[in-house]
Amino acid sequence: MRILSLRKERGAAAVEFALVLPILLALILGIFEFGRLFNIQIQISNAAREAARVMAIRDSVGEAQAAAIATAPALNPDLTADQVSLSVGTCEDAPEGTPVHATVTYTADLIVPGFWEWATGNDFTLQAEGQMVCGG
Repeated sequence: MRILSLRKERGAAAVEFALVLPILLALILGIFEFGRLFNIQIQISNAAREAARVMAIRDSVGEAQAAAIATAPALNPDLTADQVSLSVGTCEDAPEGTPVHATVTYTADLIVPGFWEWATGNDFTLQAEGQMVCGG
């Protein structure tokens, strides 16, 4: 009688495990995805800050975009100069004290593709801004 009781409990444990496993996997994937996206956000924030700094000091859009790309090496080759925009054409023509705004926009690839697009209807886009006064 005791052996029969243990077999029933073993079957119940397997059913409980089968019910809990998808929730546990979703939780683990969510934690991993959040950490990855947080890392990307930190990288593009640093890239935007560096682009604004280089633009304010050197007054070159090309150098500022290149500096932003170089600051986020883990995002290469996905991060391009088109994703780095600057608010000031040149600091030379701007009045003294004019701030340079740099914006970096990056579309992240998710671990489980399709879920975010299905839930929201658009891609997962991260954006960061940096600012510095012309002339440093």
